[in-house]
Amino acid sequence: MSRAGILSFPLLLIAVTSQAETARTWVNGRGQKFEATLVAADAVRATFRMPDGRKTVMGIASLSPDDFAFVREWRRTNRDGPLIDPEAMPPWPAEVTAENYEVRIVEEDRARGTTRYESPHFVISSDIKLPLGVVRDLAAVFEATRAAVMTVPLALHSGVDPGPYKVRLCSTTESYQAAGGPAGSGGFYNGDEMLILLPNLGIRPTTNGLTAEHQKNIFVLKHEVTHQVVGRWAMAQPLWLSEGIAELFAAAPYVRGKYTFQNLESALQAYVLKWRTSRDSRSLRLVAPPHLMTMSPRDWQEQVKARGAYDLYNSSALLAYWFVCYDGRGDAAGLASYYDALHRRVPAEEAERDYLLRGRSREELTAEIRKLARKMALTVEME
Repeated sequence: MSRAGILSFPLLLIAVTSQAETARTWVNGRGQKFEATLVAADAVRATFRMPDGRKTVMGIASLSPDDFAFVREWRRTNRDGPLIDPEAMPPWPAEVTAENYEVRIVEEDRARGTTRYESPHFVISSDIKLPLGVVRDLAAVFEATRAAVMTVPLALHSGVDPGPYKVRLCSTTESYQAAGGPAGSGGFYNGDEMLILLPNLGIRPTTNGLTAEHQKNIFVLKHEVTHQVVGRWAMAQPLWLSEGIAELFAAAPYVRGKYTFQNLESALQAYVLKWRTSRDSRSLRLVAPPHLMTMSPRDWQEQVKARGAYDLYNSSALLAYWFVCYDGRGDAAGLASYYDALHRRVPAEEAERDYLLRGRSREELTAEIRKLARKMALTVEME
């Protein structure tokens, strides 16, 4: 992923208590010992301060089994401990692959026609029985998205899962809405389980059997699973950012259990243009950051009802992407620090002021989004 710095990036400091920092002798997977202080850890990596003061980031899997377990326990017992250190930001991964997405049937109620399946981290219930191959395709998206959310260096998740994620697959609009799915939507995370309307994915019963054309609509699953995995931390993030991050994962190239992040900008360009009326059109209507960043859920729903959904989601996706790749040093330290502050229960307004805006106005961000749109060969009308 290319990263071009646009604004100067002041040093960000995350408060770390002496109780959270842990100095000890560590052993890597090759049996080599080193002295260091553990200052941060997320789902897949740990940040160490060496005796000479420099900081380094190592994959947790590269440590000895005992030290791997130690970091995991440190993470579990230090809920408010930092996930990242902005002075030592790791690069984004080129790709992330689900380790395992095998599926098995764990319960079948023939009388009611319901079936429950399980993958390594998801419990999937369906009101119709589906071929295992189809469920495996869906589970691959679930598992790979979970792995990607935990692997990108944005402090989105610590890797500590309190239990399996719940998914409910609904074969009709009636059953979907009865479960709490909003009218007009095809997927929804309600804070407890992810609801998916199967016909919206291209999976529907017909007189000739089951039609499964879900591969072209996988982005719906990617978006909702991102909400579900990030939502496990119950962070009070603003609506634009919640939707923007979900849209980035929805846009990221994905094939058979593997995400690729090397060409995210071109993938995002194609994604925000997916609903254009003409193939030659590169025009978008965007909501300017001063309005987008202060929208309440009610404001958002009112604009969605007024047929402004695509404007909102495209605006959120581009603003989130700017913070990932073009803010300051271009290493997403500001956005990661913002998420980390939310984990530490810093009030959202204070975290936005200190880690996202950093002395800038939201109006200044409008100009940056215009620059980004021009770079992506998009013509924008800013609301």
